[in-house]
Amino acid sequence: MRARTIIATIAATYGVLLTGCGAEETPPDPKTEWTAAMKTAGFTPNSPHTYDEMFDAAKNFCSAGSALAISGLARTVLTPEMADRTAMPARGKDPDTAAKAYGDATWKWVCGHQ
Repeated sequence: MRARTIIATIAATYGVLLTGCGAEETPPDPKTEWTAAMKTAGFTPNSPHTYDEMFDAAKNFCSAGSALAISGLARTVLTPEMADRTAMPARGKDPDTAAKAYGDATWKWVCGHQ
């Protein structure tokens, strides 16, 4: 009888430990996080473009090599004059600040560099 009690206790203990191991947090979705960062920074896609399309297009910037390089590329089209011609402008926002937000979010969420 005592052996059954010990075995039951051990089984219950392992069950609790294994349950704790399996309760890992789901990693954040890169597209969702990037989209939230773009909205927070003031970016709005010009019609017919969407955030999903812009996320996919941003993958082209990963070869730039860094968040700073991506920011520099983005900065070239973040002028008020380009707002109607670029796919996703940040109207009314400081171009340098918007470019940095774009570069940082793209490098982290699109390119996968933490």
